[in-house]
Amino acid sequence: MKQFFLAFNIALLFITTIYRCEAQSGATIYTSGRYILGPCDDTLSLRGINYAPYNWGWETSKLYIDEIAKTGANCIRLVWYKSNVDAVPNTTYTTYKYLDSAISKCIQNKIVPIIDLHDQTCNNDTAALSLLTDWYLQPAILAIINKYKHSLIINVANEALYVNWTSNPTLSKIIFSSTYTNIVNKIRAGGITVPLLIDGPDCGTNLDVLADVGATLQAADPMHNLMFSAHSYWYAYAGNDSLTMLNKVNYALSKNIPFIIGELSNYQDDPTPCQYLLNYKPMMNICKTKNIGWLTWGWDNDVCAARQVSTDGTFAHLTAFGDDVVNNANYGLATNTPAKSKYLVAGKCSTALIQTIENKTKVLLMPNPTKGVFNVKSNEAIESIKVYDLMGRAITLTKLDHNQYSLNNTQEGNYIVEISTKNAILHEIISVKN
Repeated sequence: MKQFFLAFNIALLFITTIYRCEAQSGATIYTSGRYILGPCDDTLSLRGINYAPYNWGWETSKLYIDEIAKTGANCIRLVWYKSNVDAVPNTTYTTYKYLDSAISKCIQNKIVPIIDLHDQTCNNDTAALSLLTDWYLQPAILAIINKYKHSLIINVANEALYVNWTSNPTLSKIIFSSTYTNIVNKIRAGGITVPLLIDGPDCGTNLDVLADVGATLQAADPMHNLMFSAHSYWYAYAGNDSLTMLNKVNYALSKNIPFIIGELSNYQDDPTPCQYLLNYKPMMNICKTKNIGWLTWGWDNDVCAARQVSTDGTFAHLTAFGDDVVNNANYGLATNTPAKSKYLVAGKCSTALIQTIENKTKVLLMPNPTKGVFNVKSNEAIESIKVYDLMGRAITLTKLDHNQYSLNNTQEGNYIVEISTKNAILHEIISVKN
């Protein structure tokens, strides 16, 4: 028994090392490998909707977050601007109480707010992008960020910079990486610790570049707390082809970076609204199968009415696209509701609450000890299983049956089994005795 507890403590130390970002623990949402975790260390599958509050700044009395919450979304990406866009006849974007209200309303609905600055959308100006991000460092904005830092994500800038769309993609990839490295370090130097979400280049579409530079950017971040976002307007980028989409996603997954599909839609503009019909359903299914977060574009008041989720901002009046996003049996927000952040559910990291939630997912390994072959019993569908030794090295695992596995060529000792389900990532110790 003493030997078991010693091994278990070593395993816990290892798990804490590889699955917890010490600087973020208990303070903010944070990342570990490809996973996004809440302040209470629960794995978050971010699924939600893009929303420009107050009707793109025109109507400050209208805020539809309560209506969006009815979909079951656990996050909302809030479109904002550093300064008023020319068409908006008021000072919405420079009156920060409106931003605070939008974030606060998300928090009240147990929804993770994602601030997004839209000023540099589809622009390739590194200097302007750097100046844009100074907006986060204003005292009034810093106060808002710190107020909600337990559950806030900052999407640094929407769809900025080009790589494949330039005459020298190799050089442009270096520029993309170095520009964001400088921006991230500037933001961190300003005291911001919340996770930063970085969009892909080429109007957000280029997931390959994020996959290639993601680890470098993550290592350069003093907080090691970056996420990445591709926008799946992939009519050309992936040829609107489901297999190509899957290959793009698998390539990014192979890099072990935390990424989401920040805008997922049924139509793409270029240059006119609704110009291309997108093959979005296979993309939604890929996200479901691979456990990748997504946010659909968009809630209401879009130039392409057919890709709105709601016709008028209310949940009662969903479009055909919105009805599918919410009610599709396989990937709908209402039919496959993503778990809310445990911190937002409880208002703190309550041990009692966490225990209640985690008890919903129970896993049994048997026999244990084993000679190498074991069965896994779970009250939830298992999405993946991995095994590590106590030094953190991956162990080859062979699936023999729907719930039976074999550890290949393992020596006697204790191993960590990582079981991923829809709602949790659990770690169990299994002992091998030949």
